[in-house]
Amino acid sequence: MTSLTQTGFWQQWHLMLVLSLIALIALNFLSRFVIPALQLKGRLARVLAKLEDLKAGAKNGAVDLDKLESDVMTEPRMAHLWAQYAHCLNVPRDGVQADRMVSGPQERVRVLSELFFNAMKAKSGGAVVDLSDIESKVADDPQLSSLWAEYSDALDKRNELPDPVSSRVRRWRASALAETFFSEYALVDSPLRSDFYKHVPGILTGLGIIGTFSGLINGLIHFDVSDPATTQAQLSLLVHTVGQAFFVSALAIALAMLFTWMEKALLSARYSQVESLQHLIDSLFEAGSGQESLERLVVATEAQVAVMRDVLAELRKTSAYLAAMK
Repeated sequence: MTSLTQTGFWQQWHLMLVLSLIALIALNFLSRFVIPALQLKGRLARVLAKLEDLKAGAKNGAVDLDKLESDVMTEPRMAHLWAQYAHCLNVPRDGVQADRMVSGPQERVRVLSELFFNAMKAKSGGAVVDLSDIESKVADDPQLSSLWAEYSDALDKRNELPDPVSSRVRRWRASALAETFFSEYALVDSPLRSDFYKHVPGILTGLGIIGTFSGLINGLIHFDVSDPATTQAQLSLLVHTVGQAFFVSALAIALAMLFTWMEKALLSARYSQVESLQHLIDSLFEAGSGQESLERLVVATEAQVAVMRDVLAELRKTSAYLAAMK
């Protein structure tokens, strides 16, 4: 009987192998999927909290992109996605109009400059004005000195104004939705390798079935009924081997069901966080379209061409005037 028991123990090596594989898969699932998923939960929660604070501190919808990039999008993957999304941000049309309203001092400087240099040109009889000692030349003329003082004052005020176009604290319009870049695959599926770990329950179930059939096959192969004296012991060993095989199979199936629930629960929670992140980013910027940006680009290009034509015409007039002076 002792010999049969020892023989049965060595005949169950296949079950020990299946149990070892199940244990390795379970440890890998916990260390490579469950723990990273919980860590991702903390990172996404911190990003959401910082975005909420940034949104609460935004005045009149003006978002500081530099602060958003340096304080919120600090994770390497998040920073990479933000760098791509930032290219879709542009200034809305009403913001451009506001910039033009702010450029009133620049327009005043242009008008005063034209008046002053026209007056200097008339006084000098059309000669070229020497800018190096211009103040000494206008000191004896009350009209020119007053005009020069007004022009200098307007020029100083113009230089004190910030450049609204280069400012990063303003209202922005996004030509694409945040889900285009901050997608569930980029933030959850890819770092957690969910495409692989969603098959772990199936692998465990397959190992359980292999353990059951290997136990049955091995028990039947070693079942010997030729000796009636040991038949009862052989039958007892067969039942014991099959029972252990069914236990291994039940353990594998139970773990498969548990891991399926854990995988779906963790992924659903992370997807919910990503959806909140997408909605929060979209709420920071106005919705827009790429077509509007193209229209604005065409208008700006046409305006630039018109300005270049005017500059070219003025250069031709200047060249003709200098030629006539010679």
